This record gives sequence, structure tokens and C-alpha cells, in this order.
Amino acid sequence: MRILLAALLLSAGCASAQKRPGAEAASGAAAARAEGPVGDAAALSPLSDSAIPKGECGMVLWTLDEDRPAPIFRYVVGKDADLVIDGKPTRLVRGDFTGSGGFGVAERQTFANDAGLSVTVEARFSLGFDGGNYLERGIISVETAGGWKTVVPAAGIAGCRS
Repeated sequence: MRILLAALLLSAGCASAQKRPGAEAASGAAAARAEGPVGDAAALSPLSDSAIPKGECGMVLWTLDEDRPAPIFRYVVGKDADLVIDGKPTRLVRGDFTGSGGFGVAERQTFANDAGLSVTVEARFSLGFDGGNYLERGIISVETAGGWKTVVPAAGIAGCRS
């Protein structure tokens, strides 16, 4: 049984690592980059500063990068959201939000900037802790002005820092 399970996991890993024409295989924060005349998919990189400032509320989401958690998204309530896209720090303004929430964060939120970048963040509230909640089953969808879309799994926290 263990050998069968190992073989299935190995074959699934190999299948997901195959290159598609015009794209590099990638996972986690190193998102697939498509080549073409229209534009490229967004490659997300870890944030250099992911902390919620003292006295503020917000959310931080992580994904796995080379099998280690890496913070890739931060939103401070009443301020902009932060991402690093293609190696460049990017700020986004929150637009619509729906679903249950707390600490100024909702289960589904959209963000955008003037360059035509659109980001949708979805995550479920989970266990609570003093000053916050864990976020699980998160998805960050980044759509470029050229129409390319990158989807990254994420988990994190929402809360307030005293």
C-alpha cells in the first residue's frame, strides 16, 4: 500500500512539473510565466516586510516557496495592500469585499491599481487567537492588464496588533 501511495504521489509530481509550450513549470510563489505578445503572467515573490504595524489591523497571507512558508500578501485596513510582482513592490487599493469577516478583513476581497492589475483574495476564517483569526483555504488570483492570470494557494492570519 505504501509503495502504491508513493508511486501515485511521484507520478502526480512528475505530471505537474511537465513544461507547457511557451511557459515554465513552477509552483507556490514562483508562478508560471507565459510568454507572448500580449504580456506575462505575474510572478509573486516574498514580501520583505509582512508585519502588521502596531496599533493597526489587517491580514497577511503566506504560500509555500521551495517548501518553506513565504509571506506574499499584506493588507492593512484603511491603507493599501502590498505584493511583490516580478520583483517589484506593488501597492493595491481595496475595492469590493463580501462574506463574513472580522478585524476589517472579509472572506472575499478585490484589490486593483492604476496599471490595470487586479487581485482577488479569498480565505476562510478558522480558529481564533488573542487578537485575530487564522485564515485557511486561501487563494490569491492576480490578473494582469494583458489578461494573464496567476492563482496561488495561501493561508495566513487576520487580526489587530496592539
